[in-house]
Amino acid sequence: MKLSIQIIKSIVAILIVLFAFTTNANAQCAAAKNGINKLTPFMHNGKVNTVTVILDEPSEIHLSIYKGLNYKFQIGSEATLGKVTFRILDEYKTEIYNSAGSKDPESWIFYSNSSQNLIVEIYPIEKGKEGCAYLVVGIQQPKSNSVRDL
Repeated sequence: MKLSIQIIKSIVAILIVLFAFTTNANAQCAAAKNGINKLTPFMHNGKVNTVTVILDEPSEIHLSIYKGLNYKFQIGSEATLGKVTFRILDEYKTEIYNSAGSKDPESWIFYSNSSQNLIVEIYPIEKGKEGCAYLVVGIQQPKSNSVRDL
């Protein structure tokens, strides 16, 4: 059974379009590399969490954190989205932290006194914007429990 030239051309066209979308999606949050650099002296956990922020709706990232570690959450976004703000919720949707009005609205450092699941909601500061945002996580063995407990 031979495939017609038209079918082969259609398949190639579809593959090219899929490749273009995949390449664009991966390139969108290239700014996340800057966030990893901002984690110092914390050690990056090796994962870059990205979300698409659509207009004024929050985008969620779900994370597990573990007892006995210091954490640094660093967020950022691509230029077209502009600055973002974030909230941290526990698994029951109780707000634990809100970066709005913070002196450093793009990061949060805390000590975890229990293992738990968290929800990070990311919002655009400027209304009507959309684009890619990221969250990178740094971890550190505590020298002492001198940072805010969670």
